Amino acid sequence: MRFIICLITTIVLCGCSVEQDPYVLPVDYTGEALMKVYTDEIENDYRVNIICRDGNYSIRTESANEAWNYAYVSGDRCILTNDKFPDSSVTIENFKLKDTLIHDFDFGKFDVVEELPEELIYWDGNYKHILNFSDENKLPETIFIYKNDKLVKAIQYEKLNIEE
Repeated sequence: MRFIICLITTIVLCGCSVEQDPYVLPVDYTGEALMKVYTDEIENDYRVNIICRDGNYSIRTESANEAWNYAYVSGDRCILTNDKFPDSSVTIENFKLKDTLIHDFDFGKFDVVEELPEELIYWDGNYKHILNFSDENKLPETIFIYKNDKLVKAIQYEKLNIEE
């Protein structure tokens, strides 16, 4: 009987002493996603390739008619190129839309959590961002962005590679 009590006590103490590392959202990653932007009249679809390293982003968006490459480096500088004119690019030194464009893809706005929930919600005062995770690999899978309870953007990650 003493052996059973000792065994149960040991199992309980071992189980309580195991610490679980908090879930950390990706910081440096590459990915491919389908982004849909909704307005009252139309829905626009974009294929998006994302590279995020050390807080710098390189984003390529493709729609049915055009493809754009955005590279955000060192602060508010943006290098913009269009596939129709591959030999010319524009560098914008004080690009004010940078925060708006990369904010949708930045996982850093969501809190670090102890356990991985079904979804994380971030509210910035105007927009509600809902991040859902893949059951299969526990990586971010979708981000739905709402304004006044109306869906304005949906991002579906088709590929996400974490860089360490």
